[in-house]
Amino acid sequence: MNDSTTFLIVRHPFERLLSAYKDKLLYAVPHSLHDKLGYKIVKRYRKKKKNVTYPKWPTFSEFISFILDEEKQKHVLDMHWTPITKFCTPCQVKFDIVAKFETLDEDQRYLIKKANLDNVIKPEWKNSGKGRNTQELVSKFYSELTREQLDGIYHLFRFDVELFGYSSEEYFNLDLVTNEPSSEYKDNVD
Repeated sequence: MNDSTTFLIVRHPFERLLSAYKDKLLYAVPHSLHDKLGYKIVKRYRKKKKNVTYPKWPTFSEFISFILDEEKQKHVLDMHWTPITKFCTPCQVKFDIVAKFETLDEDQRYLIKKANLDNVIKPEWKNSGKGRNTQELVSKFYSELTREQLDGIYHLFRFDVELFGYSSEEYFNLDLVTNEPSSEYKDNVD
């Protein structure tokens, strides 16, 4: 008899990618691995390389170009921006519960009850997601991308999108950059 409950927590892959960018690169701890990676991305993708100091972090578009190039070259991606289907193998492991970040409060209560832990675990939310609307952030950052970049990201994450019942339609309906990716820092970089 197996008393364990297996579970996986997923998030819309495009939101997860944006969250990873913000957490690991935009707000990187100085001199950390991700801070150094950010500097490397800026050096590789920034058009005017002589002014790498502002901003020192990569734009979202530069980050996406980096991921797509790394994937094309068959390099191993950082776990924070690797598709879930590539490192959690949900088709090989029979998870009892697949919880979604978007409904985590409700899914967490269900998981605790199913695992018979409701007398042991009392969830406490430290960060309930208050602040800037996720949709606003998605629109702001993803509208910096070109259609080619968005197609590449969809291709990379398509199994996550399809397997976990997400849609990418809203991303493809954004006003995307037509030629060269832009950023709010472009004037300061050129």
